[in-house]
Amino acid sequence: MTSHELPRPRGCVAATLNVRFALAGLSTLLGWGLGWSALTPLANAETKPDFALTVNAGERGAAFSDTMHGVFFEDINYAADGGLYAEMVQNRSFEHRAPLYAWSVSDDSITLEVAATKGLHKNNPAYARVRVPESAESGAIVNDGFDGFAVQAGERYLAALHVRSDQPGAEVSVVLRDGEGAEIARAVLGEASSDWRRFEGELTAEQSAGDAKLSVEFGGPGAYDLDMVSLFPADTFRGRRNGLRKDLAEKLEGLKPAFVRFPGGCIVEGRTLDNAYRWKDTVGPVWQRKQNDNLWASRENPQYHQTYGLGFFEYFQFCEDIGAEAVPIVNCGMGCQFRGRDVVPMDELGPWVQDALDLVEFANGPIDSKWGKLRADMGHPEPFNLKLLGVGNEQWMEGYFERYLVFYHALKQRYPDLQVVSTSGPQANDDYYHYAWKRFQSDVKADVVDEHYYRSPQWFLSNHERYDGYDRTAPKVFAGEFAAHEPDRASTLRAAVAEAAFMTGLWRNADVVTMASYAPLFAREGAVQWAPDLIWFDNTRSYGTPSYHVQAMYGQNVPDVVLPVTVEAGSAPQPQLRGRIGVGTWETAAEFKDIKVTRGDEVLYESSGDLEEWEQHGGDWTVEDGVLRQTSQATNVRAFVGSEDWTDYTLTLKARKLRGREGFLVSFASTDPRETSWWNLGGWGNVDHGLESPLLGLERKRGGVEEGRWYDVRIEVGPQSVACYLDGEQIHRAELPPLPPVYAAAGADDETGEVIVAIANPAAVAQTGRVALAGGSVTGAVAYELSSDSPRDVNSFEAPTRVAPKQLSIEASDGVVEREFPANSFTILRMQPAK
Repeated sequence: MTSHELPRPRGCVAATLNVRFALAGLSTLLGWGLGWSALTPLANAETKPDFALTVNAGERGAAFSDTMHGVFFEDINYAADGGLYAEMVQNRSFEHRAPLYAWSVSDDSITLEVAATKGLHKNNPAYARVRVPESAESGAIVNDGFDGFAVQAGERYLAALHVRSDQPGAEVSVVLRDGEGAEIARAVLGEASSDWRRFEGELTAEQSAGDAKLSVEFGGPGAYDLDMVSLFPADTFRGRRNGLRKDLAEKLEGLKPAFVRFPGGCIVEGRTLDNAYRWKDTVGPVWQRKQNDNLWASRENPQYHQTYGLGFFEYFQFCEDIGAEAVPIVNCGMGCQFRGRDVVPMDELGPWVQDALDLVEFANGPIDSKWGKLRADMGHPEPFNLKLLGVGNEQWMEGYFERYLVFYHALKQRYPDLQVVSTSGPQANDDYYHYAWKRFQSDVKADVVDEHYYRSPQWFLSNHERYDGYDRTAPKVFAGEFAAHEPDRASTLRAAVAEAAFMTGLWRNADVVTMASYAPLFAREGAVQWAPDLIWFDNTRSYGTPSYHVQAMYGQNVPDVVLPVTVEAGSAPQPQLRGRIGVGTWETAAEFKDIKVTRGDEVLYESSGDLEEWEQHGGDWTVEDGVLRQTSQATNVRAFVGSEDWTDYTLTLKARKLRGREGFLVSFASTDPRETSWWNLGGWGNVDHGLESPLLGLERKRGGVEEGRWYDVRIEVGPQSVACYLDGEQIHRAELPPLPPVYAAAGADDETGEVIVAIANPAAVAQTGRVALAGGSVTGAVAYELSSDSPRDVNSFEAPTRVAPKQLSIEASDGVVEREFPANSFTILRMQPAK
């Protein structure tokens, strides 16, 4: 049974990966962060490979959906403004929280302020009022762009702005200047008038500069009102005027995504409903779009903003350009449940439902309909042929489902062929998830259910069979947001290979999983709210992470049908829980005492009141009367003691919360301070107890911690299991599942006649593998191989292709393909069967 324990109906069989290997003599995994130790080989190792993989090409399984692999776009990490959206001016319409952010004056004689009287449009009321004194012949205001304007010599740039003045006839120009103030390019746009007037012009850079600034210059004294100041590179993706940054869009196209989910994500929900994403604000002329502050604004990036220049029209157009299905997500009448409890009352839900219906009309309606006409007026009279629509992002429980059902029935009544996507909540296996799937099996209809999981690489390796036992009569699954999270959130080869291994399970279960997308997609260097991410960029450069290449390899090699795979191999060494113990807090002050570690009758450690023996990571620690006290309310405060070689032990202690928003942390099996192996008591705002470990993944159960009360904590750590007790009651128990030596899945490409095999080797050693067809032979193969020197290798601006796939041609020997699969590698084989 899988995590939500749904039985598989008789007669419905997934294309399983059959692995035959000896379970005796499992080796201990030393330093899991470095990968697996060597496999025990098959008998007669001198003549046999480490594993033999057989694909049964004659037993065709489930068909792959046309939307198997896609991408998830959310405006996080400056993914839209300052990222994929090619606009180079930041705060072009003075609507930021700080309305003059990124703007300054050319000299102190110029006055710059924000006004809102008779603005350009009701949705864009603010504008800049610039006063050039009588004593000056000219004046200018200057925009810094997104960390400067990166311009290339000989390249063309398209400028636009709206202006009016009490001095009609004054000349208006835009000028690019380098960091020293020298002019790089100039365009005279025209003469100002007393009414709002839009100007457009073209500049050609005479030299390159990475730190240029854009000046809007006025050719005489007077008052000038200025709005919607814009500068785009002429060379955008597909050459579109309000277009996308070419290199980033091409990287998305290179993934060959079958769909693009948009616009999120938590962005859909908003911090509150006032901040929610409303699609109607994002269409029409860009100067008429109602802008929004970004939910992902942070202390480091407080002016993170949404201009909606990349709105729903541009989104649908991009999907059409790259041949991807659009999967828009609409707000279900709820703000972000993580951030608050803002909901639309049921009797006021009508306008939100109508927004969803109108979005489908905008995408598909005839040009004589209200929203179909707007689409046509924007330049696309033909429908976009929208087929899928998601209702809600990560909402949960009854509050969500009662609203979702109103949307579902209204959408199906108006558009019966539309595929409606629901959600199972924010976690892979919590109470919300179980509740959701019970509803989907009883009274809630959905075509597809969106599941999310951000977990350790080990979780992905351990959960490759997640969908083997899913109910084949239940809704299909959309693995809508997933990523393997290293402790330091680095985008490593190890994480990518773990994701690749997990995705073999998606292929094997193509009758259940019809959509999958990594998340998040983009990250701008220096403006990151979330990591890891698929594509990193700055103003001029971009690169794909190892995970990007895994997604591209899958997206570019989707078979038509599943073929079953059998693997014969030696025993796979299993990871083992071992390491130090520790205590800690998260935004909370707490005390700990009577800390003891035993193995049977042996006492491995007993607290002595000596603070020096503890390795501290943050916080304010003291010891008094044998009580270890931590008084800081910072995040992720920890202290460790003991040996990294400890295994098979029991940790007991008493813990008391003093103050703060959460409970306390008790670490176990810790070998690296960056690795999170702990029991999180009263976590997530003091609502859940969570068992968290790179080896075990995450298990959450309802529970909180009271202030001032001593709790008895006991954690029993076995080589492959852990049990957690609070005041004598078992709250969690988890075991490490056995891991296969290799991960594989296969399918047939009906157009080329090839057999496509995906093989992940997360071991720390290379393995020789023999790949054959049952009842047939192979003439040769093309291999796409992703590997590197170390599982911790990453790509960077300085080494963007350190981890990148290589294409190899392989000759068959005696009708089979035999080759060495490198350590920590992922390989796609396209094999040519003999006729």
